[in-house]
Amino acid sequence: METPYGNIVKNLMAEGATLGVSTRGLGSLVEGKDGTKVVGNDFYLATCADIVADPSAPDAYVRGIMENKAWVWDNGIIREADISTQRQVIEKSSKKDLEENMIKVFKDFMSKL
Repeated sequence: METPYGNIVKNLMAEGATLGVSTRGLGSLVEGKDGTKVVGNDFYLATCADIVADPSAPDAYVRGIMENKAWVWDNGIIREADISTQRQVIEKSSKKDLEENMIKVFKDFMSKL
């Protein structure tokens, strides 16, 4: 992303830094019978992923980035979405037709989820 943090990540990658990925969740801890703490049933994932220097999972490092790719869940299979056509429709739209075409593209995308 063209944001201050996005530019930091891009520069770190360009210099060969190893980046970790971490998820963040919210929920309560419940004490188990043996005194251990376990995550309660109210847990939910709060973010998709954060870039970190030291991830808590041992193999949670970025191995590659697929830029400008969108992925969809298709009957149990994750596949790349064809967004190039939709992008072209939006980019080639006149100011007059832009809003209408954006709505069409959005409806088309949603129908494929």
